[in-house]
Amino acid sequence: MAPPSLKAVTLTHVRYQRGDKLGHFLAWISLIPVFISLGGFISHFIFRRELQGIFFALGLIFSQFINEFIKTTVQQARPETCFLLEMVYLGYHTVAQVFAGTALGIFLGAVWFWVVNNVLYAYFPIIEESVFGRVFYVKDTSHIDNVLKFEYQMARAERLRLASISKSE
Repeated sequence: MAPPSLKAVTLTHVRYQRGDKLGHFLAWISLIPVFISLGGFISHFIFRRELQGIFFALGLIFSQFINEFIKTTVQQARPETCFLLEMVYLGYHTVAQVFAGTALGIFLGAVWFWVVNNVLYAYFPIIEESVFGRVFYVKDTSHIDNVLKFEYQMARAERLRLASISKSE
């Protein structure tokens, strides 16, 4: 019996020609969205717990599923040789594929932004008050004009309150 065939996870599998300094640089540049998605959103959730950020990350995941579905459905051949943009230069996409992906990204981003801010926004208070929201301190500060100023004032007020308590003891 033959061993099962293996398939690689290609999320970060980027190739370039050995010795090609521009290709090496562009290979790293092409990984920036992965670093932002994984590191950025995980850090943002851990430290901020913002519903807007959570739904932004969910939108990116949703978009990734749509992109993978389109790639497997269309199955357009990859280019043999190309140059220009990083993914075109590295031979992963044709110029047409880059423009199609850009258009799809703009469209999906606009639709998701509208859905979050016009449909899901009404559920933010429910999510905040849910068991999940209370356990993980999930919050929505999108209604606060200047979050930085608000947090500064709240932290300062709490410090002053604690200082007055310790003086009275």
